[in-house]
Amino acid sequence: MCKCIDNKLEQSRRQFLRTASLATMSGMYASPFILGLNSLAAMAQSTGATDYRALVCVFLQGGNDGHGTVIATDSDSFSAFTQARSGAPGLAYPLAQLLPITPNTSQSGRTFALNPYLGGIQNLFNAGRAAVVANTGTLITPASKAQVQASSVPLPASLFSHFDQTAAWQAIASNGGSAEHVGWGGAVADLIESMNMNSNSMFTCISTAGIALFLSGQTSFQLNVTPAGPIPISGLANPLFGSQAGSSALNSILTAEETNLFAKEYEVVVNRSMQAQALLASSMLPAGVGGVPNPPQYLDPMTNKLTDNPLAASLQTVARIIGGRGGLGVNRQIFYVQLGSFDTHDGQATQHARLLTQLGQAFEYFDGLMNAAGIGNQVTTFTASDFGRTLTSNSDGTDHGWGSHHFVVGGAVQGHDMYGQYPVVGVDQANDVGAGRLIPTTSVDQYAGTLARWFGLSDGQIKQIFPNFANFGTSPYLGFMG
Repeated sequence: MCKCIDNKLEQSRRQFLRTASLATMSGMYASPFILGLNSLAAMAQSTGATDYRALVCVFLQGGNDGHGTVIATDSDSFSAFTQARSGAPGLAYPLAQLLPITPNTSQSGRTFALNPYLGGIQNLFNAGRAAVVANTGTLITPASKAQVQASSVPLPASLFSHFDQTAAWQAIASNGGSAEHVGWGGAVADLIESMNMNSNSMFTCISTAGIALFLSGQTSFQLNVTPAGPIPISGLANPLFGSQAGSSALNSILTAEETNLFAKEYEVVVNRSMQAQALLASSMLPAGVGGVPNPPQYLDPMTNKLTDNPLAASLQTVARIIGGRGGLGVNRQIFYVQLGSFDTHDGQATQHARLLTQLGQAFEYFDGLMNAAGIGNQVTTFTASDFGRTLTSNSDGTDHGWGSHHFVVGGAVQGHDMYGQYPVVGVDQANDVGAGRLIPTTSVDQYAGTLARWFGLSDGQIKQIFPNFANFGTSPYLGFMG
């Protein structure tokens, strides 16, 4: 058995002790983390709009293995899962190591559990703050196995391709076309701006992972940030060629009035970026003492050592921006954060364990920050990914799939439940198009449309953004948002 599984019990013990020291035992002594949460709560009292809402997309880059993330544990399902993965050390988890969850709504009497490394998600699920959305993926219209095999319904282009399926998940049309360059987050932002819900459009779409198709809009634009804030122009942030005179000259060039139309538009973009950098840098809450508390380290199951969590660090940056929203003039914000790589053709047992540990801890940390700030019901975090993976293994990992299972977290989520249809487990089943590649039974349009309606969009606006939405019944919403 692989080392990461052998370390599971020790990891659980340490995680329990660490969680207890941060929360349950806070009445016995004032830890820096608890003091930080108190500071965040105090600052939150002075921020503005009670109508504030935020969506945070956490993209699991590379294609997360949904089969090994949310596992059916009833006898028939678990036997089929174990058999399919019997040739992959560390991927056929012993039942005793899985983390049970009991959805409020029955899925035909079946039982479920989470991957052994998702303790943070299990805690949120049991607290009613997280839900599972089962077998979700890119679709144009509902599709049966017979229809897929006969090519009798339209299907998303280039299934199982990282590039194309990432685009299909993030864009507003799974079948591509002229709207393919617009992400659904950006399209939602376009409508938010047209409804005058933000007085400053510069801070609606923010990414911590570089330019993202998800945030690309027709009229809105995205701002890229790092833990230090938005990325400044190097020659202005630091003396150009070691000379302050050089920086002054560059500033004069960038801000000079232009007559050429191309140069004039470039001037507008550059000056807007400079203004955004300055305002956001001054508005973001600080990290650490007196601001947003730093995330605790996680126990890396590969090294058995405490290690910094990159996803938690990115979500801390998001929390710092949300905490400073009073100075930004925003009532609605959409964030894009990325964790990878989930392209686990090789070494999946150890790599997946590491990534899911980061995911669970980061979600629990971020949800705690939002609750401490008094806006736990106003911020919703959700996962997305290129696609799922195969049920069968290639001996050391899994290959590209289609449908997968996702998490939605926040106080507005109708949690402790599973939405959509969890598939029959096994090869050559009703939703299997080969090697356990799942035909999705829930579309990205339904998933995103449900989030967009909570965010404030009307039914008509949702159908405008998601052209395939109406293909999924008279009421395609999934019900996981309050």
